[in-house]
Amino acid sequence: MRKELPDWLKTAMPETAAAPKAIARTAREQAETLGLPGLRDEEWRWTNLRAIQRGEFTAPTGVGADIEPSVRLPLDNPLRLRFIDGVFEGVPNDVPEGLTLTALPDADEDTRQAAFSPTPAPSVENPNDALVTLNTAMAREGVVIDVAANAVIDRPIVVEWLDGATESVMSHPRVLVRLGQSSSATLIEHIETVGEQPSWRNSVIVSTIAANAVLTHIALGLDGARRLATERTFVSLERDARYHSHNVQLGGQMIRREYDIHVGGSGAHVDLIGLMMPRGKQVLDTHTRITHAAADTTSNEHYRTIADDAGRGIFKGRILIEEDAQRIQAYQSSNNLILSDNAEIDAKPELEIYADDVSCSHGATIGRLDEEALFYLRSRGLQLDEARGLLIAGFAQEVIDEIPLVELRDWLTERVEQRLGDRDTAGNETA
Repeated sequence: MRKELPDWLKTAMPETAAAPKAIARTAREQAETLGLPGLRDEEWRWTNLRAIQRGEFTAPTGVGADIEPSVRLPLDNPLRLRFIDGVFEGVPNDVPEGLTLTALPDADEDTRQAAFSPTPAPSVENPNDALVTLNTAMAREGVVIDVAANAVIDRPIVVEWLDGATESVMSHPRVLVRLGQSSSATLIEHIETVGEQPSWRNSVIVSTIAANAVLTHIALGLDGARRLATERTFVSLERDARYHSHNVQLGGQMIRREYDIHVGGSGAHVDLIGLMMPRGKQVLDTHTRITHAAADTTSNEHYRTIADDAGRGIFKGRILIEEDAQRIQAYQSSNNLILSDNAEIDAKPELEIYADDVSCSHGATIGRLDEEALFYLRSRGLQLDEARGLLIAGFAQEVIDEIPLVELRDWLTERVEQRLGDRDTAGNETA
């Protein structure tokens, strides 16, 4: 059952948006009709948006120029695109050759049309897509990232989402990423709360990857005891394109990430790798949908969740293989670890196959630490807490090891170990 848009959200709807006028007008009408998704909507039955419904968030009024992230990623000469409470600080001066950056409101009509017309297309009449519709209606800020054909962008492009800088704000930014033929780039989302104020970011990223191009996309959800986020990523791949996604979520009051991947060219490949570590009363939720629409395509998906205290982890992954998409290889696994009696994990892998020449598998496991492994480690002289920590860290490390940047891998290993060593202070976390 849908929840009507609260009055404060209706009042905040802008008369003009970054989307083309016709698209924005339709989205505004549909957003009021759809409201917010509720627990009776299939894709939202495990995630309650009560905190947003009751939040009374306001639109940001400007940029706090003195705001900095609390941590620095260990990256060599990154190109930073900073959003403070959803407001884009502007294009940096040192953009490398082969890369073009444009503030979304300054982009031409065709580019803005592309930013608000992703593949696969969400439905403006589907309650499960209500938040995308709301983003379309309310987006005022965003950036377009264009990588030229044959360009290799060695510098990581870091989108810094710095939320909570000003009092109880919401934002609806949109990012368009376009990779030309045979190009490559690395996009990193650095996500954290920089203040004590509650915040809600409802963001959308639309990516198109041309033939033989490679996009590595790393999302790092760090600090955020008061952070609410509903994040949607759309990706379309042409022939022999590659998309490598690494999603690590370590904090946030309620975080919902969704990936919609359209594998539309033969020879294309997708990796979706993720780690969620909810604790306290956090809700960390990831939904993925991969559509194999072309023959001879492959996908590999591996998610792990570690839930502690009263934290809740949610993973739902769907793989759809269309009728003419033959010779598909698609694998999905969800492995989950519960550390306390009050923690909860919901996992639902799905396969929907309409072709007859495929090799596919999916599965999910939910359990506690292996008692035999604990006994073995303790028999070698480790204390119980040391043995538990070693097993939990090893469980998480298998996902971290998939990240291609060595310096980021080592840094995340330390962050996870720090988080595990700080289990008793979950209510006052700093990720």
